[in-house]
Amino acid sequence: MIRLEPFDRTDFQQLIDWIDSAAFMMQWGGRTFSYPLTEAQLERYLHSDSLIYRVVHEEHDEVIGHINLTIDRINQSGRIGKVLVGQRQWQGQGIGHMMIQKILHIAFEQFKLHRVSLGVFDFNLPAIACYEKAGFVKEGLLREARKVDQEFWNLWEMSMLETEWLANRR
Repeated sequence: MIRLEPFDRTDFQQLIDWIDSAAFMMQWGGRTFSYPLTEAQLERYLHSDSLIYRVVHEEHDEVIGHINLTIDRINQSGRIGKVLVGQRQWQGQGIGHMMIQKILHIAFEQFKLHRVSLGVFDFNLPAIACYEKAGFVKEGLLREARKVDQEFWNLWEMSMLETEWLANRR
């Protein structure tokens, strides 16, 4: 139903259009980006050490999302980030779960990683449910870890080990 393809400059404007507020920028981009998202920021991102993907709905051949994976080869670890189902009509239909499964396949099967982690704000209940369904485990809550405007947000750290990935696949 979906496939991951390398993100490139032709995807810049669509991603810029999806990031429509400073609060949403913090949820999606963390400290990597500042609002408003610009082509210059995305150009730097494109040359980072992350594996960056656009998410394509195969039946419609339409870009509907974004995801990345940063790899720490020394520790055989990866970190998933910038997870977004940008086309609203596809939100809430299991696309996020498919995206996570695809990126985990890359992490554990292609790169033979031992551990994959991610961070998610505690109020993002649909994302937390998606990650738990995929097999991620909450490791700890970073209390008031990010300041957005005059408010502090809590961040769950979650991870999955290779043994858990293998067990989930059986």
